[in-house]
Amino acid sequence: MTSVALAQGDRQTVLGPGMYVFQTRTTSASCQDDERTGYVSTFLAPIHGVPGSREMRMTLTNSEFWPQWTITVDAAGRVVGDATLAGASGPTAPRNHFSTTRQGERFVGTGQRTYRANGQLCRVEYDALLRRIDQL
Repeated sequence: MTSVALAQGDRQTVLGPGMYVFQTRTTSASCQDDERTGYVSTFLAPIHGVPGSREMRMTLTNSEFWPQWTITVDAAGRVVGDATLAGASGPTAPRNHFSTTRQGERFVGTGQRTYRANGQLCRVEYDALLRRIDQL
């Protein structure tokens, strides 16, 4: 087994690996071809990585479209998630992004999905919630 050492300045204490729930609530859709405003999606979201690391992985176990995420904790303590549509690649691939800050025991913020449809750039905006569920 390999040990990973983190420099003191690279460590963060905001978010650790564990079992989370990730929820989104649609607030707008520019192309009107996505869920209606107010629609809530809930995902089981284990976060994998080294405790204290600024970058980890999140896997949405019940999402066929956005299963793999890169999670980053920035210097200000914001938790940022980025994903590309499963099976897509390249600069025009559909993207999903959120940014949250800690509020008590949960992280809240906003996010957006972008994709191309019928020759136009479409955007779905949502409220985001990330909450750890394996600790009380």
